[in-house]
Amino acid sequence: MPARFDVRPALPAGRPEGDRTPRGAGRARGIRRPRPPDELPTAVDLGCGTGANAVFLAERGFRVTGIDFSPVALRKAGRLAEERGVGERVRFVQGDLTAAAIPGVDGPFDLLVDYGTLDDLRGESRRRMADTVERLSRPGAVFLLWCFYAARGDLTWISFNGPSRLAPAIEPGEEERLFGSVFAIERLPKPEPGSRAACFLMTRRHPQIPGAG
Repeated sequence: MPARFDVRPALPAGRPEGDRTPRGAGRARGIRRPRPPDELPTAVDLGCGTGANAVFLAERGFRVTGIDFSPVALRKAGRLAEERGVGERVRFVQGDLTAAAIPGVDGPFDLLVDYGTLDDLRGESRRRMADTVERLSRPGAVFLLWCFYAARGDLTWISFNGPSRLAPAIEPGEEERLFGSVFAIERLPKPEPGSRAACFLMTRRHPQIPGAG
């Protein structure tokens, strides 16, 4: 990793116009500008939508790639980056996060963020996206995941402002099954347990060297 940085999410009262991040989701406001500035670490926003988080990261010294399936959202993201003066540090790519490869996105990255994309997927699609996260992360990389988080049996059948049995969340323990083999996983204090949302800070383990230790 070319420079040291710290990632700790905060919980702002509001969100920028056009930001599709769910209300109550953390946003990566605790990221300090790395030094030296000519060795910028790389970040990828998985499911970047209209680009609020990708632009935020670019403003704080990252070279950012935002990926989304929606060309309409990506056009808005590109305009936002230009308006905020970071167009040269952020690029947006239309792609499928469950695909075995995303043309134009090679990685590996130092920081990966997902605010509410993984939990939109179902079944094997979650496993395929987890494979994408593994493929795009370097040893020592940080993956920040915000998701709806609850056991399906604890949910109502229908909800208009959160997960439900028809639109289930990431289930407790699922994060370990999807990422635990290659990431050390820390659940952050907020959102609080019982809120049906969670934020995880995961660090990609370094490969074991045969015969070491």
